[in-house]
Parts: sequence; structure tokens; C-alpha cells
Amino acid sequence: MASAKTPDPVNRRDFARTIAAATAATAATALETNAADAPQKTPQKSDDETTANPAPPPPAVLVLEIIRQQYPDKRLDDQDVLQGIYNDIRGDIARSGRLSSFPLQNADEPGFLFAALDSDH
Repeated sequence: MASAKTPDPVNRRDFARTIAAATAATAATALETNAADAPQKTPQKSDDETTANPAPPPPAVLVLEIIRQQYPDKRLDDQDVLQGIYNDIRGDIARSGRLSSFPLQNADEPGFLFAALDSDH
């Protein structure tokens, strides 16, 4: 009788890292969206303030790190592959922002036409 292979148990540390990275990515995306809407005023910071409070990484970097942790593979060590994935993620985040910014009302529906075809059956 063949026994079914049980899935690997969840490692608490890996689970916590993944949740932390996902939370950071969500927060960074929200901050980036809010920052795009806010007027651009950047106060001058001294070198001490910059090193004490480094800027959070872009959301695409966080998502890429989640992918690397969740799906470890030697192919993800190639910089060209990582750059391609990073570019795709940046494009997806930008498209998501454009779609989210489009105002829709509750009654808005897709604008497609339906036409029944006549059949000779």
C-alpha cells in the first residue's frame, strides 16, 4: 500500500519571516501610494539622521525577497534572472496602482456587448 507523502511541517521562523516581509511589503506599498498623492516636500536630513533611519526598501524588493524565501532555487541566484523578475514585479505594482486609482462607482459594470449567434442545428 502506497502511503501519501505528508507535507513538510511549517517552520515557525520561516513563517514569521514571510509574514513580516509580506506586512512590510503591504505597508511600503501603502506608503508609496500615499507619498505619490502627497506634495513633494523633502526636508534636508543630516548624515546622522539618514544612517539612523534608513529609507525602507521599495515594495518590489520586498516582494522579490518573499519569492526567494518561499521558493528557494539555485536559478534565483542568477542576477539576470532576478533583475527580470524584479522588473516584472515593478510593472505589476505600477499597473496595480493605476487600476486602483481609477474611480469606480458601485453600479459600474464591464462594458461588453452580448450577441447570440444563430445556429443551423
